[in-house]
This record gives sequence, C-alpha cells and structure tokens, in this order.
Amino acid sequence: MLFYKFQITCELKIESGTTPEAKHAFKFHISDLSAALSEGIESEKVKFLLSRVKNNVFHMLVAVDGFKELTTAKLANLLEKFFNDRDEFAVKNVKVKDLTEITATKFSKIFERANRSNDFNFDYFQITQDLGLDALDNRTFKVREAICPVKRMTLEGAMKAATNLLADETFKEEFTRIYAKENVHHFYGQPVHYKILAGNTDAALELSTLLVAALYTNKRLVSRRITAITNITENCYDESDFEILLENAAGGTVVIELSGERTSTGQFAHAYEEVVEFIANAVRRHQRNTLCIFIESADKPGFANQLTARLQDDLHIIDLHEGAGNRKTALKYLKDLMAISGTTFYSDEELLEAMGDKLTFNASEIYSIRDKLYNSSLKNKTYPAYREVDRLTVKTEEKTNDAYADFNEMIGLTEQKALIEQIIAAHRVEKMRTDMNLEKNNAALHMSFTGNPGSAKTTVARLFAQILARDGVLRTGRFVECGRADLVAKYVGWTAKAVRNKFREARGGVLFIDEAYSLSDGEHATFGDEAINTIVQEMENHRDDVIVIFAGYPDKMKDFLDRNEGLRSRIAFHINFPDYTADELTDIFKLMAKRRGYEISADVAEHCKKIFRRVAKKKNFGNGRFVRTLLEQAWLKQAQRIIKENENGTVTKEALTNFKIEDFDVNIDKNLGKERKLGFAR
Repeated sequence: MLFYKFQITCELKIESGTTPEAKHAFKFHISDLSAALSEGIESEKVKFLLSRVKNNVFHMLVAVDGFKELTTAKLANLLEKFFNDRDEFAVKNVKVKDLTEITATKFSKIFERANRSNDFNFDYFQITQDLGLDALDNRTFKVREAICPVKRMTLEGAMKAATNLLADETFKEEFTRIYAKENVHHFYGQPVHYKILAGNTDAALELSTLLVAALYTNKRLVSRRITAITNITENCYDESDFEILLENAAGGTVVIELSGERTSTGQFAHAYEEVVEFIANAVRRHQRNTLCIFIESADKPGFANQLTARLQDDLHIIDLHEGAGNRKTALKYLKDLMAISGTTFYSDEELLEAMGDKLTFNASEIYSIRDKLYNSSLKNKTYPAYREVDRLTVKTEEKTNDAYADFNEMIGLTEQKALIEQIIAAHRVEKMRTDMNLEKNNAALHMSFTGNPGSAKTTVARLFAQILARDGVLRTGRFVECGRADLVAKYVGWTAKAVRNKFREARGGVLFIDEAYSLSDGEHATFGDEAINTIVQEMENHRDDVIVIFAGYPDKMKDFLDRNEGLRSRIAFHINFPDYTADELTDIFKLMAKRRGYEISADVAEHCKKIFRRVAKKKNFGNGRFVRTLLEQAWLKQAQRIIKENENGTVTKEALTNFKIEDFDVNIDKNLGKERKLGFAR
C-alpha cells in the first residue's frame, strides 16, 4: 500500500456564479473520486480522500494498493478527465502540486483531522479498516514509520554514506551487488532479505534507511516507506495487525527488531516460541513483495537466533554488521547526530573529550555518547539551575565479565579445567599447522556431562562456550539450552524440524541438551527416537560449528548412551561432575557470599561446614544449589534480626555485611533424602 498527499489547483467557473452550494457540490464530487479514478490506476484498491479546502486549493490523500508509483502527470490527466466529464463544471488549468509519499501514520492523522470537520461525509471507521490503518496501534508491539529522505543515490554516494555511518564492509559489499549493471532495474519481488547486527536499535535503523535508499534507487523497491516493528511481547502471536502491516508494506520495507521485551522464561520452554513460529509464518507469506530487515541487538539478542534459524531455508538472508570508524569519522558522525537532536552548542573539543581516548568507534557507541551529551546539556546548558545538584549514586562492585577468570575461580572441577586447557592448546597447535600448510586435524568436541543436580554442569557448559569463543575455537560462543520439550514435537514430521532448528540456532556455539535420556521416554517415545536419530545426523552435519553437550544423572546417562551406539561413538569426552565435599561446599559458600558483598567469619564458616558435612551424606542434597538456598535463607533471617535489634538505632555497614551463627538456624535440610509421598499425607 502506497500512501500519498498532494494538492489540486484549478480554475473553476460556474455560469450562475461561485455560490456556496456550488462549492459544496464540487467538494462532494472530489470526495467521491475513488470509484471514478480507480479504472485509470493499475491497482486492486485505490482510495482518494479530500482532507481540506483552502483558498481554492484542494488538499488530497490517496492510498494505492499496487507496485507502480503515482506521478504528477498521471494524476493531472486523470483529474482533468474527471472534471471534463461533468457538465455542471467548467474546469481548466488542472494542476497537481506537491505529490509526496507519506507514512501510513501521517495519512491516518490527516484523515482523522479531516473526519472531525463537518464539511466531509466519510465512513471513517470503514475506510480505516479497509486501508489497515487500525493496525498501527497494537498492545503486543510498537510501530514507528519513516520515509527514506533520499530518492536517488549513486553507488559512490552509498559508499560514502556507509563510511559516514561507520558501516561494516558487509554493507559496501552489498551495495556493490545492488548497483551491479547486470541486475534488472525493475521491481519483480525481493530476491534477498537482511539481518543487521548492531548494539543500538537507532543505529540499525539508520543503516536500514541507507539500504532502502540504495534499493529504491535501483527500483528494487516501489516505496520509500519504512515500517519498524519493535518491543515485541511474548503475546504477539496470531495477531492480524502484524499480518496487515506486512501486507501493507508490499513494495516497501518492514524492519523487525528481535530483542523482544524480555528474555525467555522457564528451564527449557521459550516464552517467545509461539511468537517465533507466528512471525516466521507471516514473513514466509509476504517475503516475495515485502522487504524484511531483521535487527539483532548485540547485547540483547532476544529471539533473533530462533527466528533466523526458522527462516533460513525459505529466505535468502544476508548478514550485515555495524562497523567502526576512526576518531575523525566518528566525530563527524557525532556532530551530525547532535545537529539532528538540536544540540549544536558543543564545540569539537568538548565532543572529542566526551569520546575519551579510544581510537575507533562503532555507530552504537556514538549513539550512546550522543545520548549522554544530550542529557548533560539539559542540566548544564538548557536548565543551568540544576548544574550543582548532586545525583543519587549507588556504589556497585565492577565485574570483569571474563569467562576464563570466572571459570578458574570456581571451586573444584579439576578435570573440567584440564580439558579446557587441552582444547585451547590443541586449537593453537592446529593454527600453527595451518600456517605451515600442514594437514588439519579437525576433531569433534561433542561431550557428555554427568552429575547430580547442582554440580555446575550448566554453568560450566555456558562458560565453556564463552571461553572457546574468546580463543577462536568457536565462532560465536552462542549457548542454546534445550530439553525434551524443545526437541520432541506432538505431530509427525515436526520433531526432525525442531531438532534442525536448534542446531541452526546454536551455530558457532554450544547446544546443551539437559536430561537427554528423557528423549527416549514418555508418551511420544517414537518421536523421541526420531529426535535422537536427527541429533546424530546433525552432529555430523555441524561437527565444525556446533559442540553438543549432553547432560544428566550418571546412571541414566550411562543407560541412555549404551542404548544409542550412534550417539556414544560421536561423543569425544565423557566428564563426570562428582558431588562436592563439605570442604568444597564451604569454599563455594564463601565465594557466593563474597560476590554478594558479605564477609564470612571463621566461626560462621565452621558452623556451615558442619551443616555441609551433614547434608553431604544424604541423597540428592543439591550441591551448589543447596549452598545458594542456605545463603538466601540466612539472608532473610539476618534481615529480620537486624530490624529487631535496631528498631530505634542506626544500622552499621558491618552489621549489614556480616552473618551470625543464629542466622543459619534454618530447616532446609530437614526433608533431604526422604522419599516423597503422593496425596495429602503428612
């Protein structure tokens, strides 16, 4: 759907004079232009609307469902014919002025304003529904629109703009393909779609606008309108509004931001699973005519991996990245952003000072600096009375986010730490062999982790992925956790697809399958066998870009692998996670407490060690999870004690950061090792 506004000017002569009645009749005929002019425009749906009349200038809106742009000449010819066919009017010098493509949002606002006038008789709600304008307001996502400001752009201009926007080389490579002379310069549909990886949505939208300008120039798009769908909630499934937006964007562009409003919930089930399936199906249905640009946030990937894994067999998606530029280029970009936001009173010296000592910047970093400067200007330059007001500050302990340091800090895990060192060493040796043109020895690194709950299997696997990515063994370090609910489907033919989707989602990282033995159990055991067979096949297909880690209880994992020789033969490392000793649990307790800002005295540590000696003798005591629960319950007891002891006094920092033995007088180990009974018996 293409939306335009334009103006009509003409000389209107009526024999009996220009009376108010005549003017009203003239307006009436113009407001009914849709039926009369639809035959002259190649489209299934055309709607002309008169928005206002002022000084013999008729302001018009038009919505066209088609793949041909309206031109001023086309409209002028159609309008002149329309007036000449009506004997009651003597109209000459019909002119169309200021024909401009606008967003659906702007069209809707102008139409709504016209509807409030008593001069026009519209079926407002019916027209709004027919044109899909009501889809712009939805509770499960947000919509913002823009018109690409550039109508024509040369290849050199696109390359220069890419440099100014700190775009990656992947953008410049795509521009070379877009402007290739062998391409047909006519709209037949969308051969490819895009995914942009950036650290900031606004930066990604700016890069999307540049893409649209290049595509529109080469007639790969009919419309310059960009519809951005953001803040997608987990309730956005089966939404007709989403489908309408994709359909209305035919010939144009829809940008879909994939971070979502929050992360997935539950141990296995993804809160956005239904959303991903719904969006994937909607995109498939409209991929031919509507260009889709997916935005993945580097910090908040959301459901980006799941969606692109679903779509990659049906769409050709080109991966693009925001790039980086030097200080000179970054300064120019920052100045441009400041000018757009109306903040032009910073000197170059002040901007460079805000940029710090870094030599290179990506677009997201420049947006972040812009936002900080803008907020600072409000306080220090626009409203200087607040310049000396102190802000609320909370001291927090900085975290290094070094996965290798976190891993080495973990208690015990001697075998696991040795394995990490071996894999990293092997990778470095392989790099040396490659540099010397020697034959590569690419060994699969699939593993099984066995151990009781709380023995750090999941934590080690997650850190393992990050460490191997840091050292170049894995490409992304992506960590995808799943279980039976994610892999075994309810219907024939769905299970294999679900398994393949998970492998694609985990490309370049680790696929962690917890309680893997549950795949061959339960109501749909046949589907579970299908899942296992597909896993074996995909492990071979992705041996170079996915590490699969199976995890679960020791005895059950042994039985599971004994029944599946195909799996066992593909697992290179079998690592057992033994239960922690009382001494190790005490060290874990101290480490957890330290990370939460507590100091543990010797008598408290000794008291807790006695608790750990007692619980370690019981079955399934929880290992690290027991320690965490004990610490959390002690924190609640401590809080209650502090409030009671200091009802009328001041609480010291020492009181807040120290425990007493009495704080650990809790009953969390009371039912450990006991067999659970069904029903309400006590």
